[in-house]
Amino acid sequence: MINLLQNEFEMSKYAPATEFLGIRLVFTPTELKLDQEEYIDKMLKRFNMSDCKPCSTPLEPKCTSADFANSELFEGPFRELIGSLLYLAVTTRPDILFSVNCLSQLQEKPTVAAWTGLKMILRYLKGTQNFKLVYKKLHNPNFNIDLYVDADWAFDTIDRKSVSGYVLMFCNCPILWWCKKQNCISLSSTEAEIIALSKSLQGLLYYKSVINEISRINCISVYEDNHSAIKSVINENVFGRLKHLDVKLKFIRETLINHCIRVKYVCTENQIADLFTKSLSKCKLYKLLCFCSVCMRD
Repeated sequence: MINLLQNEFEMSKYAPATEFLGIRLVFTPTELKLDQEEYIDKMLKRFNMSDCKPCSTPLEPKCTSADFANSELFEGPFRELIGSLLYLAVTTRPDILFSVNCLSQLQEKPTVAAWTGLKMILRYLKGTQNFKLVYKKLHNPNFNIDLYVDADWAFDTIDRKSVSGYVLMFCNCPILWWCKKQNCISLSSTEAEIIALSKSLQGLLYYKSVINEISRINCISVYEDNHSAIKSVINENVFGRLKHLDVKLKFIRETLINHCIRVKYVCTENQIADLFTKSLSKCKLYKLLCFCSVCMRD
């Protein structure tokens, strides 16, 4: 392929890349490892946190943005740190995405408590600089795609809006992860889950078209931990209280049928999307990171 391109275009052949946009790439015969250890080190120095004491989680378990709202206003590089952390969160560190997203909601009126929360994320990164995303080399041309979807109902105790989160796994490795507070208030956990499922399928369809260009997809599965949401998707006879979600339900059903996607139940303990909807304990955080192909040692 390279020789054919060289016949048509002026180009040079180099050794495999070792870094791209601050991401270190380590190739071995069996896998590719991605990390941003140097990026984290520079960020710690920039915000005077190089000598900070490491902690085991990005935020305290079960905390929400409301926990950081009631304190005096903070004047400092709040937005700058949010931006630096967000880039890290969407490239190689899915474990901090929820925490960064949670605190970013206070950008308009940042508080001292929120700044302390951001520094806690830096302390967590200080102790986990060596975490790496690992992508295994595959030999089977038929690939599986798994989509884990979750919602935390009425997550925000101020406006009672829920938060959606999902992660798209390609052959057991994450290629897309996302979380965001929902735009409307859901009246039940089922509603929140359906809204999250609808949004996640939109992301899935785009990546499915990209993957189809390079390989053959063998099976697509969507994993939900809410029995009621699964029944609502499968059952054509929607309950009256869910009729205002009829458009989303019809989109979900049409997508599942047209793209041969199966919806499966996953127990809450193994719901990887929990990483993106709530602040977790160290035990559960590390367990789900293992499911996400995050290597926590050199």
